[in-house]
Amino acid sequence: MLTKVLVQDKILHYNDSYYSTLLLLLFSQATQDHKKMLNAIPSGAYTGLLHTHKLVVLLFVIIYVVKLAFLLFSETNLDKMRASKPARIFEMVLSVLFLITGIAMWTNVADPFNTLFLIKIVAVFASIPLAVIGFKKKKKILAILSVVLLFAAYGLAEVKKKQSLQPQNEEMVYTEGEASVYGKELYLQYCKACHGEDGAAQRSGAKNLQTSTLSDQETKMQIMEGKGLMPAYKKVLNEKEIDAIFNHVKSIRK
Repeated sequence: MLTKVLVQDKILHYNDSYYSTLLLLLFSQATQDHKKMLNAIPSGAYTGLLHTHKLVVLLFVIIYVVKLAFLLFSETNLDKMRASKPARIFEMVLSVLFLITGIAMWTNVADPFNTLFLIKIVAVFASIPLAVIGFKKKKKILAILSVVLLFAAYGLAEVKKKQSLQPQNEEMVYTEGEASVYGKELYLQYCKACHGEDGAAQRSGAKNLQTSTLSDQETKMQIMEGKGLMPAYKKVLNEKEIDAIFNHVKSIRK
């Protein structure tokens, strides 16, 4: 019986070390290869990757919350969960998918070194070793902190989304001529990060605007309503400003 306990403890220790080591190796490699991998993900595949990552993150957070609940209210169930081979394998696979999909998306985002984005990455990476120690040593404060950091990372992701929606001066009303002049300026402010100055960057799942086959109505509707990671600019731009961006987008088509 003692031998079995010792073996299980070694297995658990190996898995905990594996998570931390894998995390560091993958992040180090992604950092080195970021420029080489940038835009390597086709825009069509990015949406699938995004949904996969969201599902993996959801499952990952659920596991952490369940383990925290067991730690706080039923340590016996936590011990059973940590000793269960299927549970360990599932968590290991989920952890690997969490890191791989996250890093793959990081290599393709428009601004990978945005301050909020980097803080989010630090929060996620800090939560994992805290969780490993907290759940293994049954340190409730560390376990709680790891879950808080995961939720904080999610909150930062939402804040980052809203950063791209900085409204123009609502009191200003552009004439048709002025809107045309400001078309490129507005495009560079709101669209360049993902589409690039020439419209062909295809970052963060953005489409190539040079080869777009959308009709005028579909293009304008997408600018107003958004799609995928693209926000709805009707919330921050008036009709003439949207028309100005639309006309600029049409001008860069080949």
